[in-house]
Amino acid sequence: MNFKRYITSSPFDVNTYVFEMNGTLYVVDPGEGISQFVKDPVVVLITHGHCDHISGIPELQVKELFISPEDAHMLTDPAANLSLSFMDHPVVVELEWKDIDSGFKTLKVPGHTKGSRFIIFDGVVFTGDTVFSDTIGRIDLGGSEEDMKVTLCRIEEFFRNLPQEWIVCPGHGETTTVKDLLRRNPFLRRNVT
Repeated sequence: MNFKRYITSSPFDVNTYVFEMNGTLYVVDPGEGISQFVKDPVVVLITHGHCDHISGIPELQVKELFISPEDAHMLTDPAANLSLSFMDHPVVVELEWKDIDSGFKTLKVPGHTKGSRFIIFDGVVFTGDTVFSDTIGRIDLGGSEEDMKVTLCRIEEFFRNLPQEWIVCPGHGETTTVKDLLRRNPFLRRNVT
């Protein structure tokens, strides 16, 4: 899969990913400023409901919006999506949404938020803020330490069963391969030889 990565939602530096598949343009985690790169109608995919990952939705011509049921309330709740705490304006997205699990291949990865998801395509995994190339996401922003511990065990096995050359696309920082993720991320390299 060919995709473009744009840095949005300054100063949070969110990775917003854009790709076309079967004639449809997709945007993963649109942060503020995405409209300077995307002008056409899109399908929006959300890995989790924090403000920096949803604040660009109002800038787009959204055909469909997909998010987990657990995080869907964050679209319209500025306290829950943390925009009241971290942005100079509340983020409210009043669009109809669909369950991302019913429309796409996902993996439930609670920990950073209750409804965090990996979104999986052939050769690419969008991980949001659950896992980055060399660390994991915070658990103190509406997540859970207990959930993250369980998730880390599940995703270590998940990544070990993927082809090594698959691309991992986190919500912040650089993209990486599965091979490099398992080498560099101390939270996922328990049994590396």
